[in-house]
Amino acid sequence: MAQLSTIISSILRDMVSAQHQANLYAMTLKDMYSSDGQLNEFALPAVALGEMELCIQYGITDSLPEMELYEINPPALQDVIRNISKVCARLLLDNAVPAFKNALPDKYTEDAEPLDTLENDMEKRNGFSAFLSHKIRKALQKEYATIIKEDGSIEEETLLQIVMNVGEEALLNHNEVREVLDRNVSNDHDEQVKTTMRTAVKQNLSTLLKDMNVKRKQLMPSVDVCVSSEELAALPNGSVHTLRLKVSPNNINMFLKDE
Repeated sequence: MAQLSTIISSILRDMVSAQHQANLYAMTLKDMYSSDGQLNEFALPAVALGEMELCIQYGITDSLPEMELYEINPPALQDVIRNISKVCARLLLDNAVPAFKNALPDKYTEDAEPLDTLENDMEKRNGFSAFLSHKIRKALQKEYATIIKEDGSIEEETLLQIVMNVGEEALLNHNEVREVLDRNVSNDHDEQVKTTMRTAVKQNLSTLLKDMNVKRKQLMPSVDVCVSSEELAALPNGSVHTLRLKVSPNNINMFLKDE
């Protein structure tokens, strides 16, 4: 015996796994293509699961009381990610820019103007903060599975690392900022800036994530079913049900569109 929800979810998981395996195999061909002069310019072969229709016959063997299931609440998750992104972007900027300025010589050259702009021009500062927030939000969306715990709370250390990766890539290694730093300070200062940003974000995350939960309780009907031909054949006439399921993986938006 099995539950119908378990059977369907297993099929959907197998579809995702099949797509994943196909993607990995395509990537393994990259080195083979690049090492062969005749294949070097060829595009990697790729397969995308298209629309498919499933037909499942089943018979109900038992009916159970409603089950309590906890699932991710998408609107709540989007609000949480948006809030975290905005706060962390501001923390990165507010702490990195003074650290950049402190590292410069007392009489730094005029090419340090980008840092002055980020420090004093509120319009440009707010614009760059929005840019960082967008980067953080996109990075977090790709890592939902790793930042959400089973109980619906947020994994703080993983979240911190994702934010720091964005801070390093989009702020510390931003083209204009990087040029100023490379001309005026040693590379050793990078670690000091990273430490400053990490400390600021880490000190605020505990408060930011306190009592935050992105799961909601759902009451779901539960029935035991049989799906094998032998079991279905033993059931009375008219008691076999048919479920037709159409799946279009390419039409599913994993993330909500940006506002």
